[in-house]
Amino acid sequence: MKKISILIILLSLFSCNSEKKSNNETIEFDLIGFYEYKSNELAENHYIVIDTLDNKLNGFYFGTESSDEHGVFFYKVKMSKLIIKKNNIQFEIGERKLYENSQMKIIKTQNQLDREILIGTSKNILKYSGVITKSGFELNCESEFNDCLGVKMNFINKTE
Repeated sequence: MKKISILIILLSLFSCNSEKKSNNETIEFDLIGFYEYKSNELAENHYIVIDTLDNKLNGFYFGTESSDEHGVFFYKVKMSKLIIKKNNIQFEIGERKLYENSQMKIIKTQNQLDREILIGTSKNILKYSGVITKSGFELNCESEFNDCLGVKMNFINKTE
């Protein structure tokens, strides 16, 4: 009876470890990278950066918003509700702080950061969903106020 109890305990320990291992293996490390959506205007290209933090995929979205009267504004925002299942991806971007200059840059000093002038804020949520392809993502964008740059957006992996 003791041998059976020990065997059951050992089997349950192995199954717990294998579950933990399989959870870690579900991270799509192949998706880590830099993706670009080319718009009609180079200044209005959008970018996605995906990396890991604490063994979880995280992403940042670099985009633009157009104001017919005032031109194009730029933003950088952390992607929320990032879900990747099989060949599908979805995420949301929420409140965006809008600037006159691209936010796709490296800031080396606080002085550079202080020179950034906040123009405004967009608070509506943009919802992206689509498929993962060999070259990147084919995404659809939805928003309550039609604030998406394009309904269908093809992001190409530029990492390699």
